[in-house]
Amino acid sequence: MAGRKGADKALDLLKYLPRVNKYNVFPNREEFSRRVRARGQHGGTTHGHGNKGSNQRCSYPRAGFEGYDTPFYLKMPMEFYYSHFRGKRQYPPLSLGQLQLMIDTGRVDASQPIDLTTLVNTKIYKMDPIERHFGVHLTDEGADAFTAKINIEVQHAKETAIAAVERNGGVITTAYYDIDSVIALFEMLTTRKDPRQVFLGLEPGWVVNLVDKVILRPTDEVLQEYYNPQHS
Repeated sequence: MAGRKGADKALDLLKYLPRVNKYNVFPNREEFSRRVRARGQHGGTTHGHGNKGSNQRCSYPRAGFEGYDTPFYLKMPMEFYYSHFRGKRQYPPLSLGQLQLMIDTGRVDASQPIDLTTLVNTKIYKMDPIERHFGVHLTDEGADAFTAKINIEVQHAKETAIAAVERNGGVITTAYYDIDSVIALFEMLTTRKDPRQVFLGLEPGWVVNLVDKVILRPTDEVLQEYYNPQHS
């Protein structure tokens, strides 16, 4: 009975109290009171870091340090699969769906041959020779929706991607570039090249001197006849 009276009094009190909002709710000051640190022997100048040692200088050992012993991660056997991992050749992927989108949006002309230079000029496909990017890896993602007839040159391609290109009557070829050629390729953005050419925009037989930044053309008549496009 007494509990019921207390509940009734609480309900009657709520009828006259204001609604609870952020303007009439305050924290309990005793609960959030800050305890002020007392002054130490020297006036509390260490600010809780003590005197001398690593606690004062914050010279804690690095993560994984085991007291000058061989760390655990160095005691484990080496995985040779990851040997020289940072120096391995990388081929950023390009899916057939992305290529179809480039063609539909006018960034790539399907009537012209497509190569590494064409893809880099779209500003969508990202390559960086500094990160050991050697060329394009054409993947089969979006192969069912790929309908363009293209003539494309890549550095790596899956069999299903090759089948999707040839299904529409297109042509796909693979070519390898070393890292110096890829770097120079970014500076020479021209049209499709002959298979005997090293760089785009250069005639077969021309040699590029990267040190002097000059192009050396063959002067011998035998070489000129050999590199002549009409020479079979």
